[in-house]
Amino acid sequence: MKPILIIGAGAIGSFLAVRLAERDIPVALVGRPYTLARVNSLGGVRLVEASGQVKTIPLPVFSSIKDAFSEASPFEWIIVAVKAYHTKEVATEIQKAGGHGLPVLTVQNGVGNEEALAAILTDSPILAGILTTPVEVLEPAHIKISRPSFKFGLAAGPRAKDISDAAQVIANAGFSLSTYADYRALKWSKLLMNILANAQSAILGYTPAQIFAHPELGNLELRAWRETLAIMKAMDIRPVQVGGYPIPLAAKLVQRLPLSVMRPIFAHFIVGGRGDKMPSLYYDLHPTRRSHSEINWLNGAVMHAGERLGIPTPVNTAFTQIMTALIEGREPATAWTGQPERLLAAVEAMPSPPSSGKIP
Repeated sequence: MKPILIIGAGAIGSFLAVRLAERDIPVALVGRPYTLARVNSLGGVRLVEASGQVKTIPLPVFSSIKDAFSEASPFEWIIVAVKAYHTKEVATEIQKAGGHGLPVLTVQNGVGNEEALAAILTDSPILAGILTTPVEVLEPAHIKISRPSFKFGLAAGPRAKDISDAAQVIANAGFSLSTYADYRALKWSKLLMNILANAQSAILGYTPAQIFAHPELGNLELRAWRETLAIMKAMDIRPVQVGGYPIPLAAKLVQRLPLSVMRPIFAHFIVGGRGDKMPSLYYDLHPTRRSHSEINWLNGAVMHAGERLGIPTPVNTAFTQIMTALIEGREPATAWTGQPERLLAAVEAMPSPPSSGKIP
């Protein structure tokens, strides 16, 4: 078997590289130059299991896609594990390096990555994947599994007709695999999980537990879900179970029952699932501001779909607009930290879009 190229040496990319390599599945990893230096220093990628066991797995790491194709190709297929805001850049680099036509599996968060890859890599079948194992980066090339949940979801995306090869590799790497008929359902259902207590943590500097301990803030999370489910219904996308989580049941209940009933249920789910780990968007602003954020592929995807469909999304829109302003430096993060009343007022001030008649 030819090696699999994994692009992105963050938590998920490094974890997948280790899982494949330690099961003798040939793999190459592309990361930043400092990741390559760290791998050379450690003798591989270091993984801390949930049990506390530490292992270091040697594998080839390159600091650019071009170098990987020059020194390690031909590849069997490609896994893209970069942040969503790098998708187009990575697709262009794959094309320039000669990777057009190779199957590409995206395991990125958010929606829209499959379409972005397909638009540039016009000869490549695109596969969609999700991984629910909570992994954190301790330092470059040094990752930790927070909870031993090895479940993987896989679906055929644009131009992909056969996912059997990828499914076999994922199963051989020790994952419990579920396949799906509609990649949009898979990715939008994962988005429902990703947006929970995420943007608010970044904006307010609160933990998920603090958010759900505040009734009005907890309600905002459920309202964001309701808005997302309205968008999904308008696009004929049904929620599906991912990673063992009963997303369809939760979606049905959150739309039908009072927020006061659902809030403690969601609090138990989100706080119990994450523990003391802060969500991804929090680190876009803390401890220092980054230049990019995935907000546009999470809450922003809901906002933009609402604008197209004429469906109000005031919570997701407020989260997106505030996060965007903070990332762009138009306001300091301290202006919103610990200011729940300001956030609640911003949501209520959101205008509704013109109706298109498509509101479910």
